[in-house]
Amino acid sequence: MRVAAVFVAGVLLALGGVYLGAWWAPFIVGLAIGVAEPRSRFALPIGAIAGLASWGAMLGAAHLRYGLGLAASSLAAIMGFGNQRLIPVVLTLVVGLLLGLTGAWLGSAGRNLMAERQPAISR
Repeated sequence: MRVAAVFVAGVLLALGGVYLGAWWAPFIVGLAIGVAEPRSRFALPIGAIAGLASWGAMLGAAHLRYGLGLAASSLAAIMGFGNQRLIPVVLTLVVGLLLGLTGAWLGSAGRNLMAERQPAISR
């Protein structure tokens, strides 16, 4: 139940941050997810999905509102891929995924590092 709550809160916070113009919000949310979720095997995918979902939702909304065909074609041509529109879109989604993933990894690593440094209380 806690994993589901962390997942939903992470996606909503990242989406809200990106919606408000903070493109780096998935990293901060991923950092918080890594600290909040003690198991890295859950924290890392949740952070990655939060980043992917937030950037993907904003990209989808921009496509519905403005249409991204011409911009994607132009970016693909600049990158040397001709008229392959999908490549810039996929790379944009990968950036969002990596922001969430690296934030969750850093939070989880920091949490584990601090847990190891805590002295054991002797009785």
